[in-house]
Amino acid sequence: MTTQLAPKPADEAALIARVLAGSRQDFEAIVRRHNQRLFRAARAVLRSDSDAEDAVQQAWLDIYRNLGSFRGDAAFSTWATRITVNAALLQARKRPVLTEAEAVEVGAGPDVELERAEIGRVLESCLAQLPQGNREVMVLRDVLELDTAETAACLGLSEEAVRVRLHRARAAVAAALTELTLDHVYAFDGERCDRVTCKVMAALPR
Repeated sequence: MTTQLAPKPADEAALIARVLAGSRQDFEAIVRRHNQRLFRAARAVLRSDSDAEDAVQQAWLDIYRNLGSFRGDAAFSTWATRITVNAALLQARKRPVLTEAEAVEVGAGPDVELERAEIGRVLESCLAQLPQGNREVMVLRDVLELDTAETAACLGLSEEAVRVRLHRARAAVAAALTELTLDHVYAFDGERCDRVTCKVMAALPR
């Protein structure tokens, strides 16, 4: 899935205004624009792609229902990410607790077609070994590029706690990898984007 340029605030505000006026088509455009980002945020909390998809779908429904409360004090992407993290955390609490030994499968074999995809899988495995709180912080800061304050707001932590957890997470990953490529962590291809978008749009109230 091709990475999209960050939308201009005015463009985003116009889309949101049209959605609030009843445009479902513009909401679909917003969903597709931010799907990958929200999936990565959910996947940082949850240990499977399918669980992360479920959390993202629930988050989009929550976003749609509460869109009128978005005041633009923060970027829409930050607001939406916070809702997604909360949805993922709520879902994680409903799942049995996994031990660190039950990490996600790496699946790195000789038939891997692209080196970057291989690195992405290796990094996902490294992230899976991190304590959950540290993993969430590292993905929000280093993959989604939220700043310290935004990350703290998303996770309900102090900024100092975010800095400490990020330092520990980076040190742990650096011990396992000498060179990281973050672009393909928790890959979100076009097929998955289409699937999530279709389910979200079908579930919207009419």
